[in-house]
Amino acid sequence: MKILITGGTGFIGKALQKQLRSSGHEVVILSRSGGDFHWDPAKGEMDIRALEGLDAIIHLAGAGIAEKRWTESRKEELIQSRVQSSQTLYQALKQHPHQVHTFISASGIGYYGADTGERLCEESTEPGQDFIASCTQAWEGSLKGIEGLGIRVVKFRIGLVMGNGGGIFPVLQKPIRWFVGANIGTGKQWQSWIHLKDLICMFQWALREKTMQGVYNAVAPEPLRQSELNQQLARAMHRPLFLPAVPAFALRLVLGEMAVLVTGGNLVSSDRIQKEAGFSFRFVRFSEALKDLIP
Repeated sequence: MKILITGGTGFIGKALQKQLRSSGHEVVILSRSGGDFHWDPAKGEMDIRALEGLDAIIHLAGAGIAEKRWTESRKEELIQSRVQSSQTLYQALKQHPHQVHTFISASGIGYYGADTGERLCEESTEPGQDFIASCTQAWEGSLKGIEGLGIRVVKFRIGLVMGNGGGIFPVLQKPIRWFVGANIGTGKQWQSWIHLKDLICMFQWALREKTMQGVYNAVAPEPLRQSELNQQLARAMHRPLFLPAVPAFALRLVLGEMAVLVTGGNLVSSDRIQKEAGFSFRFVRFSEALKDLIP
């Protein structure tokens, strides 16, 4: 296949394009800078040559949710970066000849809300009411136009991605490496995670499996509580974990509303991707992922 990736220069995008190319696919990158083709979603501009001979689009583009404090202007930027990029792709596909048959988009388990407590979240679970949920709903909603073009659309609600070289994993490692690791809040909040290698395989699976359509949770089958995640990580790194928990209110003082990203948690089901789509995880347990990530 010939596959176009937006957000291809990011942590997930780099790993994905490398794997796709090694599997024999032709990959082109749509980027504001440094890609094969240029676009500017804020202006609705896109090099239409990017559609030539294209079979599938993998849409990863969007401003980083945890990169900056959530001011009102930053919140608007986070939403618009997702909506505008989807709308730019939709207009290009609507107005110009193409042979695209598959569109796969990243989304997030934040759709269910930043903190869903003990509730098991499945794809049919109602969305949350906080900012992260509204942002994710807007992201997924912006794809309705593409679905209306008769293109098969798959949306992955991605959990915490565990991989070296980027994402959340190095952030989790850093305090433990320097002997200042600690639980956040109660430590009881659920962490639904996925190994980067499984996530990349999931994208490839969706490209092949023509029956896949709609929303799938991209999380490993066995989530764990934050305290257990920290304990397993500390053991794998041969570090103690003895400091008292960091109070949630202290993080709110430092991070503001964005603190929910670390004080909250989600218990998310992977049943649909396994039972309906037939996907098999290589890394089911966090301990298995750690053996691969910390040899």
